[in-house]
Amino acid sequence: IPLSISAENISVSSGCSTVDGELPFLGNQRLVENVVSAVLYEVNSDTLMYADNADATLPPVSLVKILTALIAIEKGTLSDAVTVTADVLSTLPKDAAVVELAVDEVLTLEDLINCMMVASGNDAAAVLADYVMGSQENFVNEMNQYASKLGCTNTNFTNVHGLNDPNQYTTARDMARILAHAIENDKFCEIFGDIYYNVPETNKSPIRYLESENYLMNDDK
Repeated sequence: IPLSISAENISVSSGCSTVDGELPFLGNQRLVENVVSAVLYEVNSDTLMYADNADATLPPVSLVKILTALIAIEKGTLSDAVTVTADVLSTLPKDAAVVELAVDEVLTLEDLINCMMVASGNDAAAVLADYVMGSQENFVNEMNQYASKLGCTNTNFTNVHGLNDPNQYTTARDMARILAHAIENDKFCEIFGDIYYNVPETNKSPIRYLESENYLMNDDK
């Protein structure tokens, strides 16, 4: 579980234990029994506050979408109209569509990013990745290069949405690196913080009313 925080009222010693540190400021003993891996990182002072099994390689599942969104925001034009294709949808299992995008449906790139982040839309992730980079494979290559530049040494991405793949893995420490960088982007923060999003009516669908299933953000879940 990666968690990047910005705590103005926490007194920390800057640099005493950076995100790479082996001795977190508050220790690394297990505090929550049902957590496999955890990092608590204070971004303003670059201080690793707490860590438990921080370098265990684990499936990232939908945390993959953090980097997918960031790259789409940085590399794409949010107002672009994107057409959903049958070829892209066919790369997903039938039960993994989530937002149920339709073939030949047209949405903006910003709508697709919101579908991915608010509703965890795997279909939206696949469609936007194909559009931004020409293919999902190209997008995944960009993700791995991006993560490497951020210092992620125990991460390998194989898809843009987080569906299970034994060759896809990351660590809490690496995800903290990625998230700490992502929250420097104002647009990412805006979308990342949304609990609700209404996708305007399209040529294939009435308005979609999306609600986050993230119980850490949505009190109704």
